[in-house]
Amino acid sequence: MTRQFEQALYEGVLVAFGKILARYDAFAQASVLRDVGRELIDYLGNHGFPFEEKGNAEDLARMMDLFVSNGFAERLEINPLPKGADYVWHGLYGRAAYQELHSVSDNPFLACPLNTCLYHLAAKNHLTMHLLEKSFDGDSDAVHAQYEIVDSEPPLNGDLNPLVIENARLVKLAEERANRLEQALKELKILRGILHICMACKRIKDEGGNWRQFESYVRDHSQAQFSHGYCPDCGEQMRQEVDQELRALGAEDGGR
Repeated sequence: MTRQFEQALYEGVLVAFGKILARYDAFAQASVLRDVGRELIDYLGNHGFPFEEKGNAEDLARMMDLFVSNGFAERLEINPLPKGADYVWHGLYGRAAYQELHSVSDNPFLACPLNTCLYHLAAKNHLTMHLLEKSFDGDSDAVHAQYEIVDSEPPLNGDLNPLVIENARLVKLAEERANRLEQALKELKILRGILHICMACKRIKDEGGNWRQFESYVRDHSQAQFSHGYCPDCGEQMRQEVDQELRALGAEDGGR
């Protein structure tokens, strides 16, 4: 893979992910970002870049240091402001993607890998990140992002906004349905095309031209297991036939 293609591929993923996220409300965005951040931190840790959480707000600054020290940006300036701080990124990797997202999203950094990690860490420490301003310097490569990191506010009277509750419920239902579908796909092979079945013995003609028992054919083309028995109609017919045979035997014995 060429360096140019590698850069374009990375930026393409950022733009695609960012555009999709921009379609959803803030609750859904935050939920996705937290989950992605958690998975990303785990992945980095398993591939030589471990991060030990201390369980406090300093985790966010330490995560930024981890990214910058490994080439995510050439350097990072943090300038305190009356509200939050201005984070000035020089030589930010993927800058072109963030600038493209600037035209379609209020937050062009939604898809930023570091951003997802920070969302996860902030949520674990009961913090909220507010993006107040963002800009891209035309005369330099600097990217400005003014963030205010504040304590998460508990819902008034312990009640959640009904919209938040409904979004959470829909997310949960979607996850459950996806899990059920995934499990069903694992257990099912779909029979396709026309099956040639004998009208008399009900055997099925397979791809090789051989006539096979129904159970044998279906077992090889699906994950189905068979349990044999009688349906009510056949069971009644069998009972009548047995009764007739017993009566016939009784009649023969009586005639001797």
